Amino acid sequence: MSLLSSHLRRAAASVSAVAAAAAAITMQQYAEFESMVAGSALAEQHLPLSAEAQKTNVVRIPGFLSAREVHEIHELYAELKPRLGSAGRTTSNQAAAYRQGKWETAYLSTDGLFAKCMPELRARLIETAARVDADHWQLLPRAVAPVVPRCVEYHTVEAGGSLPFLTHYDAGSLVTIDVMLSDSRDFEGGEFRTLECDGTMRRYPFEKGDALVFVSHKFHCVTPVTAGRRHVLVMELWEGEERECAHRCERHTGPCSHTVRASFWRRALSDLASDL
Repeated sequence: MSLLSSHLRRAAASVSAVAAAAAAITMQQYAEFESMVAGSALAEQHLPLSAEAQKTNVVRIPGFLSAREVHEIHELYAELKPRLGSAGRTTSNQAAAYRQGKWETAYLSTDGLFAKCMPELRARLIETAARVDADHWQLLPRAVAPVVPRCVEYHTVEAGGSLPFLTHYDAGSLVTIDVMLSDSRDFEGGEFRTLECDGTMRRYPFEKGDALVFVSHKFHCVTPVTAGRRHVLVMELWEGEERECAHRCERHTGPCSHTVRASFWRRALSDLASDL
């Protein structure tokens, strides 16, 4: 009996340690969320984006990428996947509260890999975002620090996955560019929509190779994918330093210690936290 009791005590201690670690991760995520909001508010002191953004239009660029270029991005992701930071909401991890269902994000910008492997596309994305801004919003010239990529993400959304919150926006960033990497015949649902000032939801044609460029603080959402798989490339531009850490960083300047290993353990502990 005493041996059994000893095993039970050790098991209870292990469970408690895991629960504590999972709780710590949850608290850290909330602290980072608060930091994100604070950073966004700081940016808005001289760039009042939230009020202005809702009045702006999303700009669609049909055929921004060729079929070959889209294929090259898929191949790059497959090659780099083990070396990338990731985040997401899966059937086993329900911790990413701002999305629902199966939604995976891989950070191609981890360790500067996207810039090293696809420098021409990186430059083209930045130039396109700057040109669209110059033609429509004139936000970037008001920045008081260099405007550079904050992150480059490869999104995979499967059945049930959505970004359901109508007032979601890319807090702390200036301009976002999304590029569709899937053929519209490969999935159902998954419509990109924006909440307009009059309360209506606006839909956008978004075919394979198309780019959507928009002010990051404009409210946007994605309806549930009901079948198939939806892939999108996302680059966000912000004021500060171009980040190479393995996540969507909240630090505008200075070092960030978030590595691929940290990304792995955060996801593992998020899985545990979601089951508690």
